[in-house]
Amino acid sequence: MIARAPTPRISDGEFHCGEFDRDACYFTWRPAGCDDWLLIYTEAGSGRLGTAHGATFTQPGDVILYAPHEPQDYSTAPDIGRWHLLWAHFVPKPHWQAWLHWPAGENGLKLLRLGQSEVHQDFRAAMQRMVQLAVRPLPIAADLAMLALEEALLWAKLAAFKDQWVTMDDRVRKAITYLSTHFREPFLLDPLARHCGLSVSRLAHLFKAQTGISPQRFLEQHRMQLASRLLRMTDFTVTEVAGEVGYPDPFYFSNRFRRYSGMSPNQFRARKRG
Repeated sequence: MIARAPTPRISDGEFHCGEFDRDACYFTWRPAGCDDWLLIYTEAGSGRLGTAHGATFTQPGDVILYAPHEPQDYSTAPDIGRWHLLWAHFVPKPHWQAWLHWPAGENGLKLLRLGQSEVHQDFRAAMQRMVQLAVRPLPIAADLAMLALEEALLWAKLAAFKDQWVTMDDRVRKAITYLSTHFREPFLLDPLARHCGLSVSRLAHLFKAQTGISPQRFLEQHRMQLASRLLRMTDFTVTEVAGEVGYPDPFYFSNRFRRYSGMSPNQFRARKRG
């Protein structure tokens, strides 16, 4: 066996990110880790992650997080011979700290397998944007890239802590996203069910089983939350607020808002501003 020289440590406290597409000869070995955090995302191919407990092999969609001073032993998986990875060395901002306590997984690694999930798509887009921004000839390139990394870490947080959004059925998530972005439109269950690829009865059953409320009730709650924000933060009339959240009839809106909050829109506004 050929002895390996340790890979140089990253210890300058700066933000570094990039994208590698490496063959079977690629490896990194830092017995004492680095002074910062390291995030690695497998875009294609496979990487080998070594620990004292054994080796783990990544697949596309996997994310590994190394904490400071945690030993780093990773390389291209020999059986695959190629590893396309996006990576970031970073010192977290104070409010990021709580996002990084991922539970230990296989062989003690902080490893997320995002698979084909919606979270994976959004995480991947943020990581790609991070790399693209970092190389632009802008004085604020690193700051913009850090914002993209922050977004990626937030998506990873959802997966790491198994937020309800992640564990929810994809079709229910699709319905929630649609209702949340089309809240000004009249509620119609038939087109919503078609959008999600379900029958009306199946969507109604699945939605309530996973959220505890019906799609129509979800939409109304979403509208009322938006209306509450507008009443607190703007001087829009009640008629204007009603129109903004999808109620052409301000009297009907006022009745529904009273049922939601126990107050009329004007009473709610006065109390929240008082």
